[in-house]
Amino acid sequence: MNGMRAVGPWKVYQHPCFVAQVKALRDEVAALKHHYPDDYRNKAATRLLAAINKARKDISADPTQAKFRLGDTLGAGYRHWFRAKFLGQYRLFFRYSLRERIIILAWVNDSQTKRAYGNKQVSLSLCEPQP
Repeated sequence: MNGMRAVGPWKVYQHPCFVAQVKALRDEVAALKHHYPDDYRNKAATRLLAAINKARKDISADPTQAKFRLGDTLGAGYRHWFRAKFLGQYRLFFRYSLRERIIILAWVNDSQTKRAYGNKQVSLSLCEPQP
């Protein structure tokens, strides 16, 4: 896990996969800002990074909110996973421990793994065991 950050009563950790995803997105936004200084805020990558930052704040404020629950979407054995939805097709997956006051931000899907509109299946093929 990467460095802990205290947010209110919570200790927030970021999985290396999540850190790498956010870093790549930040680098992309920096390049967009350099090439399109007047218009980079309207680009998809910039909007996605802003939405991820907002989701992180929402999760850190109260990860126990019902809107984050997956229910049995992944099966009963995975009820300890939660997700924040944003921009329609994107999800930030995380876990938390109320007793330990710890949140672990694990993974955010990207344009290759986003959920298809109208599809009832969750786009989590990367989380499934591979044969």
